[in-house]
Amino acid sequence: MKPESKSEVVAEEEPGPTRNLADLHAVSHMQLLDSAVDRLVTEWRGVVPTLDQDVRAIVARIARIDDRLRANTAIVLKEAGLSDNEFRLLAALLRIGKPHRASPTDIAGRYVPVTSGGLTGLARRLETRNLIRRVSHPSDQRSLLIELTKDGYNLAFDTMKKLADIEQALMRKLTQQDLRRGNVFLQKLLHSIEAALPSSSDPR
Repeated sequence: MKPESKSEVVAEEEPGPTRNLADLHAVSHMQLLDSAVDRLVTEWRGVVPTLDQDVRAIVARIARIDDRLRANTAIVLKEAGLSDNEFRLLAALLRIGKPHRASPTDIAGRYVPVTSGGLTGLARRLETRNLIRRVSHPSDQRSLLIELTKDGYNLAFDTMKKLADIEQALMRKLTQQDLRRGNVFLQKLLHSIEAALPSSSDPR
């Protein structure tokens, strides 16, 4: 058997040029993102000398993250043929658990950022698509409850599964320790922000 030459062994061990270029592109993109945040903070520090650079950098990065998450969510909802509030309504009924029904007053405001009157229009559109149905209240015949149909359940579940898969994919480079530490920091940040507000909003 002919022994492998040194050049052949080296060729097998070295990563291909495509991977090198991809890695360099990824690193370059991250550096550009960091530079953009640094530049933004520096520019604002020149305008507002008392500006806290760390706070401004955190706000800038959260805004970027929010933009990316919203963009991906919009793509999934468009594929499902749902508006943001329509999905919120279906998701609310899914989260509530069996029998996946609730009154409009229980959903409005807490799960969907609309009034009870605004929820009526959402419910009507979803009912037309056979995603929900209206059923009589078991103890108050004057009231109606909103209930998920089988089609509504499947659409809400599949849409949420796609969103969850995308969220995991976006954070795939983070270790479990990274995720835990990130959650601890974000929890503290949220508590700080909520405590500083004049009145706390519904956590939903």
